[in-house]
Amino acid sequence: MKKIIALAGAFALAACGGNDAEAPADGEIAVEDTAADAPMPTTQTGTYSSLSDDGTEVAVTLNADNTYTVMEGETSVETGTWEDNVRGTCLTPASGGGENCWNIQPGTEAGTMDITDADGETRTYTFEG
Repeated sequence: MKKIIALAGAFALAACGGNDAEAPADGEIAVEDTAADAPMPTTQTGTYSSLSDDGTEVAVTLNADNTYTVMEGETSVETGTWEDNVRGTCLTPASGGGENCWNIQPGTEAGTMDITDADGETRTYTFEG
């Protein structure tokens, strides 16, 4: 069964800090910790909505306790936990199967977000917080 997971809303990526690192001493090799320097997304809790390809409303509600629910129309199709990490905003279904992560950027219209999945497909979603 094909699962549809949609996200929408007002997400912003945290800004990277400045680079105050000292130059390595003679004979030392400089090594960058890119994982520590990667920007972390900051996800706003609320409901992100869109329409599936067949016109069904899909809504993902991200709760403050880091749980989520995916609804297709009036039917709950998935629940689980979510977190922000260096891979993006990631949802892990309670039923198993591993996490799914998205890159979320502000959309071109007010109240929208452009959400890109792991396959590079981008869709625009709305947010209610």
